[in-house]
Amino acid sequence: MKKHIVQTAHDLGFAACRITTADPVSPERLTSWIGEGRHGAMRYMARNPEKRCDPKTLLPEARSVICCAMAYGDEGLVFGDRTIGRSNDRTKIARFARGADYHVVVREKLGELAEAIRKRIPDVKAKCCVDTSPILEKVIAARAGIGWIGRHTLLVNPEFGSWFVLGEIITDIELEPDEPIKNLCDACMKCVDHCPTNALEHASLDARKCISYLTIECKDKTDSDSYGCDVCQEVCPYNAVKSEGAD
Repeated sequence: MKKHIVQTAHDLGFAACRITTADPVSPERLTSWIGEGRHGAMRYMARNPEKRCDPKTLLPEARSVICCAMAYGDEGLVFGDRTIGRSNDRTKIARFARGADYHVVVREKLGELAEAIRKRIPDVKAKCCVDTSPILEKVIAARAGIGWIGRHTLLVNPEFGSWFVLGEIITDIELEPDEPIKNLCDACMKCVDHCPTNALEHASLDARKCISYLTIECKDKTDSDSYGCDVCQEVCPYNAVKSEGAD
């Protein structure tokens, strides 16, 4: 069943698909980050942080989490003519937002993956999640071995860097979990050193300084027509490696 799931995920356009258990992750770093006020005005992050760390909050019967990564290139996700179209100046728009809305694309593809599982196990319970769901997807995906969490706090995969978005299916099927992979950042500090607002420190992000936060989460409070920031990803050595299908 696991081989079928992984192969189907690749056939649907996901660059990686790995499995982890539905066990909770430690809330320690999240609660510390919130306690320091680094979440800024994202008050939703401070609501029930422990529940964000437990997939069973979203599906009480959960036994496994299927973690999927969808890579994107310079034009963002290319998916028909579904573009977001925020600005004519692409240099002001982060790559993930230049193409199709990944929330729509990833949720649609996860739905197709869940349906493929349902054809083999009709009574399966499956909850599809993108980053709007209250779950710590990066930490869970790191546990599944999709990548490691770099100093820029983004997930890095040794084959296709950090140019990807995540999606998950929480399910009541018990699947063999994959192992995490080694953090290969070593002594590299490029993302920290090049952050234009010094928002990165000790593998932690101060959202209050981050351009992405200021131009996306706090868009109504800024005059900038920018949307996001890619500097920390652009300087990452692993982003010199390009996956099949990415620009």
